Amino acid sequence: MNGDEIMLELNARQKFILNTIIEKGPLDIKDLSQQFDVSNRTISREIVIVNKFLFNKKVNIQERNSIVYARGSEENIKELKQFLRDIPLQWLLSQDQRIILIIAQLLSAEEPYKSAFFGYQFNVVEGTISLYIDKIEQWLKLRNLTLCRKRGFGISIEGPEWLKRNLFMEMLYEYKSFDELLAFVYGSRKDPAISTFFKILFDEKLINTTKGILELVKTEMFNLDDMAYLSSFIYILLSLRKTRLGAGINLPSYLVHDVLTADEFSYTTRIREYLYSADMEISDDELVYIAIQLMGNRYVYKGDRKFEQLGVSLEDISSELVYEVAKRMKTPIECDEQLILGLSQHFNPALYRINMGIQVKNPLVEQIKEYYKDLFKAVNYACKLVFSKYNIKMPEDEIGYITMHVGAALERSSARNNRLSVLVICPSGIGTARILANKIKHAIPQIETVSLSSVKDWNESYNDFDIILSTVNIDNQTNKKNIIVVSPFFRREDIDKVDEYIKTGNPRGSLFKNFAVPSDKEKEDSLDRSYSIMNYILENIQLEVLEANSFTEIVSMITGNLLRKSLITDAEETKNLIMYREEMGSVVVPGSHLALLHTRSDSVKNPLIGVYRLKENVVLKSVGFANESVDTFILLLARKNEIAYSLEQLGKVSISLIENKNFIDVLRFGDIKDLRSFLVQIFNEEVN
Repeated sequence: MNGDEIMLELNARQKFILNTIIEKGPLDIKDLSQQFDVSNRTISREIVIVNKFLFNKKVNIQERNSIVYARGSEENIKELKQFLRDIPLQWLLSQDQRIILIIAQLLSAEEPYKSAFFGYQFNVVEGTISLYIDKIEQWLKLRNLTLCRKRGFGISIEGPEWLKRNLFMEMLYEYKSFDELLAFVYGSRKDPAISTFFKILFDEKLINTTKGILELVKTEMFNLDDMAYLSSFIYILLSLRKTRLGAGINLPSYLVHDVLTADEFSYTTRIREYLYSADMEISDDELVYIAIQLMGNRYVYKGDRKFEQLGVSLEDISSELVYEVAKRMKTPIECDEQLILGLSQHFNPALYRINMGIQVKNPLVEQIKEYYKDLFKAVNYACKLVFSKYNIKMPEDEIGYITMHVGAALERSSARNNRLSVLVICPSGIGTARILANKIKHAIPQIETVSLSSVKDWNESYNDFDIILSTVNIDNQTNKKNIIVVSPFFRREDIDKVDEYIKTGNPRGSLFKNFAVPSDKEKEDSLDRSYSIMNYILENIQLEVLEANSFTEIVSMITGNLLRKSLITDAEETKNLIMYREEMGSVVVPGSHLALLHTRSDSVKNPLIGVYRLKENVVLKSVGFANESVDTFILLLARKNEIAYSLEQLGKVSISLIENKNFIDVLRFGDIKDLRSFLVQIFNEEVN
């Protein structure tokens, strides 16, 4: 048997199946079929072909109860592994991994790729690549990016550079799990698929230069946990690659000026000098991009000043969200001051990231959705009601973190007397680690202190603790028996493992409750009052056509008209609040030609909805520092201390802007009757 024999007789999929079974088997056929998006029967047929190739090689693939595994002597399997290593690693990637690698190359390229290149790269026919590209095109549309494919030109991804880089990060987390990526970056573990990804896209010099930058600024990055370290590493690495290719980012001049002249970003000078010493010149825009990714939440938001000037504080927003969750869960947590404070502190950087279009990844989100189930749904809906009014779409990753905060409040119990010391290693972020620490202390009565550490630094102080709990597998070269791997949710089985170790009997009861979402939506106000509010909004809806040439002129005309109709008492105050919201971040609903204006002020007499169409379009900033043409504005107004029911109805309207394209069409083209009819449908919709 020789390497050429394998390469000639097995196609890429068959090589992948053989390699996967040898390296990771036994495996369920269903798992293999899902990786290729083919049937179980197809996988079984491929295994038959693989076994024909392995005939007389003293190794074969066997199947029992849908489980497949390699059978042969250790020596023969080792010999087969060696031959498989001679095959280019990208040939052995799964279909999903190939698609992600194609997207990553297109996102980071300076010129179009030919489909033939990808066919050669993965050793498949161009028809297969064409199918991949079809899937990529549909997927990009949902993310406000466009795939361009022209004969003779090639394939490229068009759209704002900021969004491209965010998508690159999203793709990377789809390619491999967080802990596997982190282990690769820290150098503690080598994964062939990850090595292939980085080898194709980045050279060793770029990787080492990126690590050098992070080392250079580590004193400023005092709160750079494992999650933040990994994301910063990838964003800087991508920035350096783009700089080398001459395809750098362009940021607004005011943003570049503000960052480069701010004291807290003085370390950018050291980064520039370091790169110059490495024979790499970097533009001001790219330098600011790196700074934002490293310390973005210290740039725009100073406390919650931004939202205070909109007539609402982060505490108000947190209270509104907790009220909605409590109502759906029928759980009295509205007065939990610790929860309100925790959410307010979380929203401060979170809302900054969202407004700036900075990607955040919560590696636990799928587990949170599965484990908390109804609670996640309740938090998700509450986030839509609360934040969509401000044209803020809360990503699932952020919703996962919020769910953890609320879950911790639901599980909070009286303090217990504790004695043992525990070190928690949780690379998912400092917020998640603290929540986990809180659960551990409440679950195990014997625990007195809980400290936190990163995957990188835990072994520097492990001797100081009785127990070490880690949410990921760590390289335990110390051979310490008190290292226990647990779930980030600290499940019942985790409690039992710790309990068994300290030999003290079972902890009292389970930490977690099964929360049921009520089948009927609980009403805060009487039906009469509810109908009165909705009727007022419907009777006073505004529909006008404006002739204006700028955003400022548009807002001035809107507020002036409302004052003349006695719907507000202070046009100047309302105008300033609306203008300030636009300065905070985009008011454009992406891809809709529509902008959402919302504010809360005591100059507003009652909740109000207005629709304003323009004779001539205006261009406003959208997500990712892109620009978008707008022809329609929808205005949502409420009082500072508006009752919860009114805010809920306005929230339902703003949710429809995001989720219902028909509503967008009615706002842009319908008459007053169409508008009222559609709003009635929205108000009458039951909460899912």
